Amino acid sequence: MTRGAAMLARHHNPTENKCMKKTALASLIVAASSLWLAGCLDGSSSSNDNAAPAPGETAPDTRVRVLPYLQNPTDTAISVIWFTDTDVAGELVVEGVGSFTSEPELVEALGYGDSEVEYIHGERNFGGIHADVAAGQAPALPYRHVVRVEGLSAATTYEYQVRQPGSETLMEAQFTTAPAVGERASIRFLAMSDMETEPESTEKNVAWGASALVIGGDKLATDPATYDRLYPVDQTTGYRANIQYAMERQPDFWAIAGDLVEKGGRQLDWDEFWRHAAGEWSDFASSTPIFPALGNHENYWHPEGGSYTPPAVMRSYDKWNSYWELPRNYGTDERYEKRYYRVDYGPVTLITLDSSNGDDSDPLKDTNLAIDGVQSRVPDFNRGSEQWNWAVSELADAQAKGQVIFVQFHHMPFGTGVHSLPSGSAGIPNNEDNQSGQPMRIYHELFERYGVTAVLAGHDELLEYVQLDGVHYWDVGFAGDGLRGPGYAPTTDYVPFNQLPTEAQETHWSAHGDAPEIWNGNQLIDGGKHYGFLEVEVRPAGSHDYEVIMTPRYVFPLMDEQGEVTGEFAHRQYNKVVRVQVQR
Repeated sequence: MTRGAAMLARHHNPTENKCMKKTALASLIVAASSLWLAGCLDGSSSSNDNAAPAPGETAPDTRVRVLPYLQNPTDTAISVIWFTDTDVAGELVVEGVGSFTSEPELVEALGYGDSEVEYIHGERNFGGIHADVAAGQAPALPYRHVVRVEGLSAATTYEYQVRQPGSETLMEAQFTTAPAVGERASIRFLAMSDMETEPESTEKNVAWGASALVIGGDKLATDPATYDRLYPVDQTTGYRANIQYAMERQPDFWAIAGDLVEKGGRQLDWDEFWRHAAGEWSDFASSTPIFPALGNHENYWHPEGGSYTPPAVMRSYDKWNSYWELPRNYGTDERYEKRYYRVDYGPVTLITLDSSNGDDSDPLKDTNLAIDGVQSRVPDFNRGSEQWNWAVSELADAQAKGQVIFVQFHHMPFGTGVHSLPSGSAGIPNNEDNQSGQPMRIYHELFERYGVTAVLAGHDELLEYVQLDGVHYWDVGFAGDGLRGPGYAPTTDYVPFNQLPTEAQETHWSAHGDAPEIWNGNQLIDGGKHYGFLEVEVRPAGSHDYEVIMTPRYVFPLMDEQGEVTGEFAHRQYNKVVRVQVQR
């Protein structure tokens, strides 16, 4: 478990967590027996009107909807957030620091549309999401608990516990504060993109085309014999395995370059995200802070109609805003907050940009032709915009402080997928895409000028890499959704490789083209496209410099000789490890 996390859950839903270990049950009994004793540790305690039940009182039955997860760590502070279905205050106990009482807040933005209620109670709810909700009813609106713990020591690990009256869920984990800014420390973080969670991912296998290289064709083309082939495990299974591998790597933080959910305006898709990150399927986020970027899917869908209409975009943002506590950018519009921000974590600076929408008057400067940026209150990213000027200031400051700089946003600027075609409305078969990443190339001059080490992106759902003018670009794709090739089968002749600058063509690598499948009869034994993540390690080198090691890792579904998956996964890495010396 990440940093020794032990989130022990026993929910009211009898179908969940049936395999709890006996040792966990022992811990549960001990903790439950001391729950809500008077007093706290040597720190101070906050209070609120929704206080925990007094001795002798019984708290209402409470379901923990999202397990505690970490946000906005600094060298002296961190936030712990969790969600319940009642307004009873909870208690956060940090060992050696103190006890803190939460102030539950009803979050009306996290409601459900009629179609979502129908799905919960329909025959195709294969994953059993909200299986405990009464027939015909929607899940109750949740209450958010946020506790900010301050006055902590830098680069220090703390055990913590969240106690929630009325719930049978015991929550224990640990968090680690960031090293002081500029401190010469080793940092490891993971980057994912495009998990696009939704309940429909269960029992839904995606297309899995193979490179045409094995049949003598171009490596970026697709073997026609695999046009209709499906991946051997469904998306839920693949993403769950991916999360388990990620936890094993024990990163300091977890970056997500957009498309966390399939539909940002659909509550069920967010519920599915948290089942993986802080719920019944893992507690990764309970010990590993998440730094997310908005993708196009985080601006998408309204239950009463509309995909990228202003009501859909604003509904989606309200859900995004309800979950994340991120550093402020002090934008002129309150809805610009949490869309772009800067994080300093020891010697590392991560700058997250919002590539959702550009200049609506010029398709060549816009990444989403369907979004009205003014009506939807989505910031422009182009030269001279508020976001651009903010990025210039933050990049210059991070460089002046000698930080190792990474930039994260969703739309890959230098890729070979369909979203790397020129921006336009003529359609993909006519070599134009209305959600192109090419307009984000405008930032390359800034990245080169201010010494950005790597750019982390997604959108094309390809795992690929290019180097251009010393900047390393990754599409970290394949987290848990599509396993695409550069083109959409059966038409694969619009791969925009010739759209890349010469240096990017020469340095290009992709899982589709450069990791060919190796079969032994019906059994896949190596290679191919699989769910995974990019691991980034930043290590001190010499007296002042750093070495950055970027390793794409993946989970490989094991097969028997008949080609049937066994249910087990091997943890592997692609043969593309990029090492960079960063001089300071």
